[in-house]
Amino acid sequence: MDILGGFDVHRKQITFDYIEMETGEVHRGKIQPADREGLWSWLEGFTERFPAQDAAIAVEATTGWRYVVEELRRAGIEPHLAEPAKTKSLQGRKKRAKTDRLDAGHLRELLVIDRLPESWIPPEH
Repeated sequence: MDILGGFDVHRKQITFDYIEMETGEVHRGKIQPADREGLWSWLEGFTERFPAQDAAIAVEATTGWRYVVEELRRAGIEPHLAEPAKTKSLQGRKKRAKTDRLDAGHLRELLVIDRLPESWIPPEH
């Protein structure tokens, strides 16, 4: 994969953190509003910026994951659905306050090192 990342999904925003594997450049930010249209708008810009890149994004299997996975697939990005309890246990001891940015970065790091505890994503019907 050329680009690996993580999305921390909430009702009002999606926090993203992704890395370009070739350069090591990390990009972070927020997608607002956190609805299908707002996400699709961001994904269009992402795929225009990286037109020939293979990308994978990890999303925690919490409320709102389904439309995010559907839109990632529609954009040609490989979705990975993280199992929440196992993902949290891999964070280790809490050293500072939990933030959306840290959660998105943690998902990205687990995807990069191929240790993301994945949940099954049902096929589209």
